[in-house]
Amino acid sequence: MTTFPKIARAGDTVSFMVAGSAQIRKQNVTVQLTDAYNQVFDLQALGLVRSVFNLRADGRAVGMHYSPYLYIYNSWYFGHEPLQTVMVTDLPANAASGLATLTVGFDASDNSSGIASPFNVKLEIIPNNGTPDPIRHYTATAATEVADLSQLETAPNAKISFGSGGTAVGATSLVIDFDENIVNPNDINLYVPESTVRKNAADPGAFGMTQRMVYWHQDGQKLYVDIIAPQGIYPGFLQFYVVHPPGLAGSPAFSILSAQVYGTDGSPIDVTPVLTYSP
Repeated sequence: MTTFPKIARAGDTVSFMVAGSAQIRKQNVTVQLTDAYNQVFDLQALGLVRSVFNLRADGRAVGMHYSPYLYIYNSWYFGHEPLQTVMVTDLPANAASGLATLTVGFDASDNSSGIASPFNVKLEIIPNNGTPDPIRHYTATAATEVADLSQLETAPNAKISFGSGGTAVGATSLVIDFDENIVNPNDINLYVPESTVRKNAADPGAFGMTQRMVYWHQDGQKLYVDIIAPQGIYPGFLQFYVVHPPGLAGSPAFSILSAQVYGTDGSPIDVTPVLTYSP
């Protein structure tokens, strides 16, 4: 609804919430500022957008476990764990004082915020010239340096998801290929979001219906991922990301070579994992 802080000088740094999306990146968000004189500034074209990244709640947070069912389930319905997308941007140095509006647009199919794109964010620009905040921080040696906000941004990744069917998965085994000439196999890592959603809104039931254990390794040519969930986990709560460093010479060409998916009784079930690559 508003920036943080809600009042700033022209040239200052502000932040605001964009959406709840695992797909939004700095490169695919548009943001324009319309000042009190109706001047329109394209902040992306001006190079003023500092960073777009996601925030996640403390895994022990009350809301992560005891919010109303729909609040916790909503993001998983859109295909991602609970998260909040944030933008940090500088304001134009020549923006006029007075009430201003940021118009934000994005193209994401997984937006769980309920706010349609584009939408408006309000702020007030007050007189006098401001300066971009360097956002300095302490290092491990107690020295200070300018924070590299790009370190908070999403690394290139291949998301493997299992759809949203109603048959619980008891185990799955996948073999994933990649181009070892493009990505160093030792740089590949897995991130596996964890869900704390209970059974359903009508009958929440006890926790524990989304437990799973993940084991993986790579042999320099292929990635092997094994997941077991003895109590069963519904496909919509089962996903993982194969991440790699940015700046590669090309695409690592991740692909699923083979996949077996089993129910809780050990029998094969008709669930097909899907790989979606985000550079």
